[in-house]
Amino acid sequence: MSILKKIPLGILGAFVLACVPVALQAQFIPSAIKIGYLSPKDAQPGLLLGTEMTFKVDETVELGVSTNLFYKNYKQLSVVAAPGYAAGINERVVQQELEYSTFSLPLYAIVNVVIPTGRYFGYQLHGGLGYEFLFNKENNYLEQKSERRFYKGLSWISSVGFHYIIGSRSALIGEVLYHSARVSRNRSESAEGLPVWSEVNLSGFGFRFGIRLGMM
Repeated sequence: MSILKKIPLGILGAFVLACVPVALQAQFIPSAIKIGYLSPKDAQPGLLLGTEMTFKVDETVELGVSTNLFYKNYKQLSVVAAPGYAAGINERVVQQELEYSTFSLPLYAIVNVVIPTGRYFGYQLHGGLGYEFLFNKENNYLEQKSERRFYKGLSWISSVGFHYIIGSRSALIGEVLYHSARVSRNRSESAEGLPVWSEVNLSGFGFRFGIRLGMM
């Protein structure tokens, strides 16, 4: 059983609430915007698009919240007519047989540790704990059917990276990350009375690049 499943939701909620009183007394950093790539174990690799809001505790530590939208779209196509020549171009007739779209949206309470090594350059460590939602839609045009699936479960993320200051309130950032999540649906009991469910393992490595806005 995953370690994440053993963590009560109350602990996660307490961690998020613990950030609030610190945030009210700390220095606010407006946001960071990131784009990247994730290769989950049970899904095709796809795009990451994320943002975070943090509060500066001191010159090294930040607390806040973040999210990373994972998106993958796939279309299965086949050629139904040979290429032909028309008006100076090669043309073929293509039909779409299958399409699926996958969205994953985690919500994290995060900790950033920023380690400056020079006037402009520095390293940073990032960790987050939260809850993740996975939406999957499949259209099978050959069998003329459509199906939607919804999963949820605990999730965590960690990364190590760098920042390079380009302005008084902005910096470029790059990170290598590991994302861990096992989301599930359809929890029930088997004929023998044992718990059963459908599960997707979204754990995998990835990377992100972006820009950080706020006090450096």
